Amino acid sequence: MGNLQALLCDELKSQLTAKGVVRVTIPAGGDLLWRWFNDLSATRSYHMAGPNPISYAEISGYSRLMGLPIEPRHVAVIRAMDRTYIEAAYSKRQQAPDGVKTLPPVSEYALTDGMFDAMFG
Repeated sequence: MGNLQALLCDELKSQLTAKGVVRVTIPAGGDLLWRWFNDLSATRSYHMAGPNPISYAEISGYSRLMGLPIEPRHVAVIRAMDRTYIEAAYSKRQQAPDGVKTLPPVSEYALTDGMFDAMFG
């Protein structure tokens, strides 16, 4: 399963970093895992900084709802693919074009008492 996991993660990474449309080459035996990951990824939640990881509860609920015999070894592959997805999503946000200096995000507005209360109550 470890070799299949590495192949699936490599293919996912190449899909996420490719420019334009690239043909998906799913390794032999990885069809179901690829589909399960895509189904779960399509329902993922996001926060202000980007995507949230797929939780064990979501995988369990998906397995029960769809009547799928997802085993712990399958969950390990799905979670590894999810880590690959999250890493790619966050690395895209932090990349800048060549020669462009980036600074950490800082608000142009000073923090006031009213803003603090609006955010934290």
